[in-house]
Amino acid sequence: MRLKNICKNFGDVEVLKDFNLNVDEGEHIAIMGKSGKGKTTVLNIIMGFELPDSGEIHLPNEMSTVFQENRLCEDFCAISNVCLLKGNKSLAKEILGKLGIDSIQKINTMSGGQKRRVALARCLAKSAGLYIFDEALKGLDEKTKAVAMTVIKEYTDGKSAIFVTHDINEAKDFADRIVEI
Repeated sequence: MRLKNICKNFGDVEVLKDFNLNVDEGEHIAIMGKSGKGKTTVLNIIMGFELPDSGEIHLPNEMSTVFQENRLCEDFCAISNVCLLKGNKSLAKEILGKLGIDSIQKINTMSGGQKRRVALARCLAKSAGLYIFDEALKGLDEKTKAVAMTVIKEYTDGKSAIFVTHDINEAKDFADRIVEI
């Protein structure tokens, strides 16, 4: 994945100027920076939700994302949410189990942390050329964060991934390289 000389303005506000980012095959990177510095804009450009004003983009065909919001179907059970994106049911059940989630529990009966882990499982169960984690561990206690990070690293091993966080320890734990915006 490569972004070259990306520029993006919102009205008179320059968010990105000549921004470059390369993610090699199998590389894990963390993107860090203060709020409002363009992290979400970079992700939105990568995912095709925003177009840059200028620059070059080279992206993989398939991506899988954990957004800042869980974006789950509240009336569905965990396994149904995970398999919405062409997920393999046995793989989905395996990942949910490792994350401590009952696969048949309905989302509307879950805590915020449980919902977050279902969103993680949905991302990891999909086969993709790039995995994107936008504040993926927010709302999890330290013990659950550690388990989730172990599962994320296991299922993205050898795959390209971008991990956006404000937590330097999460970034160091996950990434081969940290990019500051």
